[in-house]
Amino acid sequence: MPDGSKVELDSAITVNCSFAVELLDWVREDLPGIVSREKGKLARLTGVGGHACRPRNGVTGAPISEHATGNALDIGGLQLEDGRFVSLVGSAGATRSIRAELKTSACARFKTVLGPGSDASHKDHLHLDMRQRPRDYKICQWNIE
Repeated sequence: MPDGSKVELDSAITVNCSFAVELLDWVREDLPGIVSREKGKLARLTGVGGHACRPRNGVTGAPISEHATGNALDIGGLQLEDGRFVSLVGSAGATRSIRAELKTSACARFKTVLGPGSDASHKDHLHLDMRQRPRDYKICQWNIE
């Protein structure tokens, strides 16, 4: 991080270089300001998943997933330095504002944002990717309860 601190991932991931740069910029530039408004400092991304060679949503015959090209990340929550956990799913009122800010930030930066409310495959985590579509079309589907 710019201040010399580190943000850990709870598991190692493999992503392609251009996606890694986007992800790093989001973590360095956007997330610190969002969590600081909650009087916190980001320590870890939890529930992460990267490369997985499979079709979309694991459905046989579906197009190849962005995970298969290293162009996607799944994330379940944020662990703050003081031990607090911000889940990206659910209806906890105490974290609603931070989830809303995370949605705004993620949808501005990534080409695809899928979370709770988008479909059954993303009911318990957030999916981020940089899939290129015609006319630079973006998808942002994440219902903040």
